[in-house]
Amino acid sequence: MPQNYKRPTLKDIASKADLSVAAVSMALRNHSSIPKSTQERVRKIADQLRYTPDPALSALAAHRNNLRVRSNFSVIGLISNWKERDAWARLQSAQEVIEGAKRRALELGFSLQHLWAGEDGLSPKRFSQILKTRGIRGIILAPFEDYEDSFELDWDAFSVVTIEKPKRYPHFHHIMQNHYSDYLLCWEKLRSRGYTRMGLVVRSDLADRASHQWEAAHIYAQSQTESRLDPIPILNLGKSQRADTIRTWLHRYRPQAVISRCDYFFEAAKSEGIEVPEDIAYVSLNISDDRSGVSGIYQHRKTMGATAIDVLNSLLQRNQRGPNEVSIGTQVDGSWRKGDTLPSIQNPNPADILIEAPRT
Repeated sequence: MPQNYKRPTLKDIASKADLSVAAVSMALRNHSSIPKSTQERVRKIADQLRYTPDPALSALAAHRNNLRVRSNFSVIGLISNWKERDAWARLQSAQEVIEGAKRRALELGFSLQHLWAGEDGLSPKRFSQILKTRGIRGIILAPFEDYEDSFELDWDAFSVVTIEKPKRYPHFHHIMQNHYSDYLLCWEKLRSRGYTRMGLVVRSDLADRASHQWEAAHIYAQSQTESRLDPIPILNLGKSQRADTIRTWLHRYRPQAVISRCDYFFEAAKSEGIEVPEDIAYVSLNISDDRSGVSGIYQHRKTMGATAIDVLNSLLQRNQRGPNEVSIGTQVDGSWRKGDTLPSIQNPNPADILIEAPRT
């Protein structure tokens, strides 16, 4: 950079665009009070001048904004669209998301309201109008009850972050669990305790939500293990398949351990005369929504809620509304929690050798 180089400023852009500095600043932040045509003209001039924000000044402004508690406590809407008002909020994992989001929102000067989209049979159009009337411009969208569901709000009027990645709305910034890494962590814990025959049981709808990362990690982990025994096929449970299906699978394949994210496993094991952990080990992919005391993955849902607020705050600062041009997401790694369902095997089979490979 030349020694006499002078960084272009907002004042330079304002002079060329015949606008005030404040108007230029708002145009570059996509403020709704500035016409789209003016925003485009200002950005074009900024590109011509090779304008870039001063990172030191931007950092200072962000710091001051975070220190400032908003006197009107701007509201963020946490929207759930399940058939029953509190069906999602009753889940332990959902309660953790709400707790983490509320705490972080308060730190940033927002308040968080959990709103049910099914209130009084409102249409999405009417619900959008109510949100606007209440001054809500930032939305966190809870996971849908059915992965295939749609919900046609006036998305371009809101800054949106989703918990998990909705099938029909992948271009909102989504906060989701790193399911692949979580599964490999479960496998690693089982192998370190001497287990060699592990089976995976998952509900198909949950596998869809996880983009089938559990199954992919299971197949990869199996490929890294040399064993004289045939691998156990994955059991994917449809909506109508319950304990009887799991029982049949247990009877046929007799795994030493099961990694699972489904209902009815303990019922199925009991009906087959199998005791946990005496006869079979059990590892949960989400201990928050599983039986109390199980070994497995804690998904840090409070962190997911707090992260959703941080991302949404960033979108609101930039006045970025509607879906992104590309799909962008943030993954949160789970942590291992020791429970009462995974004892060590005293004498593991020496013929079963784990081929080490880097974790992804």
